[in-house]
Amino acid sequence: MSSPELVQATVAVHDLAAAGIRERLGLAPGFADPELAAWEIANEVFTLGDTYLEVVAPSGPGSRLHRFLEGGAGGYLVALRVPDAAALAERCAALGVRIVHRQDLAGAAILQLHPGDLGVLVEADEMPPGRAWHYDTWDTPGRSPDARAGDLVAVDVAVADPAAMAVTWSRLFGLPVVDEAVAGGTAGGRAVRAGRGLVRFVPASGRRGLVALDLRAPEAGVIETAGLTIRLVPHEITEGAA
Repeated sequence: MSSPELVQATVAVHDLAAAGIRERLGLAPGFADPELAAWEIANEVFTLGDTYLEVVAPSGPGSRLHRFLEGGAGGYLVALRVPDAAALAERCAALGVRIVHRQDLAGAAILQLHPGDLGVLVEADEMPPGRAWHYDTWDTPGRSPDARAGDLVAVDVAVADPAAMAVTWSRLFGLPVVDEAVAGGTAGGRAVRAGRGLVRFVPASGRRGLVALDLRAPEAGVIETAGLTIRLVPHEITEGAA
């Protein structure tokens, strides 16, 4: 891997059992990441082919999710696989992007970057050789053959200035900026291409941050759930012109 790739999106809810995201998407039961218990966070991760959808909820009074959820359930985090976390940290310092958490975990170098600087909380992880993501060596359920949704192909991040934010991401991550319309719509937007996925920046008209996901699917559709728009797109999004 020579450039960052979009791997995972995370949605925050008040209660995992009541969220209903798995049922709406027809997904098989997911799995939990025990590392999050120390943060008083409960989670369920769903396999979407080569990518993942995570749902998180507070599990104790000290969870940092409580503050986020004051604005209601919604998109919480976008995760990228990056080739060099140390070099990325240096670019963060040069560009004034704040690192809010840094950790080495089972050979992976993890950075979490401030949502105020990038429009959404971003996790950027460098994986050890031979591993594509954290769950590679885990015994986890695969994608259900009856699932309505497959791979994560795009995320929408609502910001005040989409063009400027696309440039910031491009400079920080070394990703190309492209013009990309929202699936099923006519309005164009600015985006960066991260591997086979897109991070698309859209004008904020209400809530900011992660507001929508595009998931590959056999049939087109739109699901509104947990403060998020999930668009089912029948083919992988194609790259627009720069």
